[in-house]
Amino acid sequence: MKTIESVKTIAVEHGQRVRGRRRKTRRFYLLALAIILVALIGPALSAVIGYRMYSAEYQRDLSLAHTGEQHLQAAVTLFESLSQNPVDTATIDRMRRELVAAHTILAQLDIGLESLPGISTLIPVYGGRLSAVTHLASAAVGLTQAGIVGCSLLSMLVAVYHEPLSGGVHDLEIANFNTIYKDYQQVKVMLEQVITEAMQVQPGDVQFIPQVGKMFATFQGDLPIVQTWIDTLGRLLPALPTILGIGSTPAHYLIEVLDSSELRPGGGFIGNYGIATLSGGRLASARITDTVLLDHPFEVAGHYVPYPKADIWFRDYLSPQGWSLRDSNLSADFPTTAAYAERAYTTEGGTVPLQGVIAITPALIQHALAITGPISVPEYGETVTAQNLVALIHYHQLDVSAAGKESSYIPSPDGHSSERKRFTELLAEHFLARVQQLPSSALPKLLHVLVDSLRTKDLQIYFNNGAAERVLQLMHQDDTIQAPPGDHLFIVDANVSPNKANSFIVNTVHDQVTIDEHGNAVHHTTIVYAWTLPGRDYGHPIYRDYVRIYTPPGSKLSEQQGWQPHGKTTAYGDQVWAGFFTLIYGQTRTITLIWTSYSVAKKAANDWHYQYLLQRQAGIQRTLNLQVLLPACETVVSRSGGLAPVGGSAATLTAAWNMDMNVGLDYQKC
Repeated sequence: MKTIESVKTIAVEHGQRVRGRRRKTRRFYLLALAIILVALIGPALSAVIGYRMYSAEYQRDLSLAHTGEQHLQAAVTLFESLSQNPVDTATIDRMRRELVAAHTILAQLDIGLESLPGISTLIPVYGGRLSAVTHLASAAVGLTQAGIVGCSLLSMLVAVYHEPLSGGVHDLEIANFNTIYKDYQQVKVMLEQVITEAMQVQPGDVQFIPQVGKMFATFQGDLPIVQTWIDTLGRLLPALPTILGIGSTPAHYLIEVLDSSELRPGGGFIGNYGIATLSGGRLASARITDTVLLDHPFEVAGHYVPYPKADIWFRDYLSPQGWSLRDSNLSADFPTTAAYAERAYTTEGGTVPLQGVIAITPALIQHALAITGPISVPEYGETVTAQNLVALIHYHQLDVSAAGKESSYIPSPDGHSSERKRFTELLAEHFLARVQQLPSSALPKLLHVLVDSLRTKDLQIYFNNGAAERVLQLMHQDDTIQAPPGDHLFIVDANVSPNKANSFIVNTVHDQVTIDEHGNAVHHTTIVYAWTLPGRDYGHPIYRDYVRIYTPPGSKLSEQQGWQPHGKTTAYGDQVWAGFFTLIYGQTRTITLIWTSYSVAKKAANDWHYQYLLQRQAGIQRTLNLQVLLPACETVVSRSGGLAPVGGSAATLTAAWNMDMNVGLDYQKC
């Protein structure tokens, strides 16, 4: 199975590299057909053409199949090693040679199968198997050919980005992009032909090898998704020059530096912002500055950005007149809040044309500091580590003795930020300089941090271009508020104190889910906030929190305690309950909600299936204690998402809720 999964990854690598990002590959069952061929070739040929069973020709065919598999496995091993050094040209070249060898062998095998008499496929039982092998052989040839083209593309990209972290690398030019697009068109045709061949295979013809039959059936069910990916990439590629700044016009992105210790729905208060510029597909420049330098002149002139109707709640807590860029993080749906930020930026006088928004939390920088090492800010005599990052930023921004009163409104000497936030601006400059000095061997670690940060929402990205945003949607990295057909829960907090208390509040959620015989789920949910950790909160001594709870449409809230209810509404396809509470240092607040989501467990054949999505709000750290209880005389058949069994009719999960979690149960009557 390891070989099967790895061959799939090789054949789709071309499409991933085109986007200039390392992306996690879907389970692409189509690309396992080369290995299925090896499993089927022997029994099919020997059964249909008995006289060849012990002949030299049959033995040659079988030997070819196994040799082809060995070359494919060697290519897979080389591909896996690329994760340690993605710019290793020697490994890419060796991988290409292995794929060429596999392609040559499988092409010979394909020709041999095509030469068999057509009447052979009419033989009962075994004729169907031979037909399946013939189509799969053609598919395998197409797959290895696509992998060869992918290797050529990788070699071209490495030639451009052989020092990807250095500021002196060559740009990706239009000529390079045209090659990428041409290669994609070739791979697209190859994969479509592979799909056509695979569709000629009847599932029953591969059922005599159970693991192959099951995998092939799963693949056929995934075909619509595979085709969607191919079509989406086709729409994305023409937009890449604009998105990546390839050609004469750079691409600019609004950067939001979120302060998660002052939690807002989108991940934190936007204390600093900046513009990142891509030119030739690489980062050409990035600088951050104080949002007050944009917001304050606009407000002093008597202007305010009007509240969007869906998020009018903010008016009642912090700013009755209107909001600004620093407070644009009003929604936990990132495409929505990104659009708010762009609107505020342009309304307040921002002039740079934007291609999208990128938001980062301190957690991303803390993880990156483990790679770069401590960062010196000699202008302030400070050395910044992952451990003191937030504390030093707050000290230099908020402590009057360090920052100076009213210094938010005074530009720093270089004009890049304000006096109060100059430390943060200089830290960003020194950090980016250190990243550009890292050796190429550090690239895999840095990519790992970025990929993990996408999953935890410590890095959120929004593209104005619809095709690019669609790619994020397909990867489930668009950070929308989801409303899937099953059960789901999303807890969204907004610190409206204002203060920096969230770093010192311990957050725990206990959720006991009892499923009844009709598939309804009764939740006994307690949300615990304990302000027990010591530290400077730099603000109001009373923590004030506006909370919204997103649940499936039609859900009913039967009991609520521990907060001031602020009504219910619907948003993003969900039922939403809102409430408000306060907290002081040393105090613990517990919110209790008893609610029911209806018909979320579904019956299929003899089993019931329950799926539960728990979305994580960016910027907050929570611990989840989940317990799922089944109806009387029901037994768990299978579990997913980390659920552990408790007896035969219950399951539990205790984990850090630092990313979206999707758990599930299959169960049936005793």
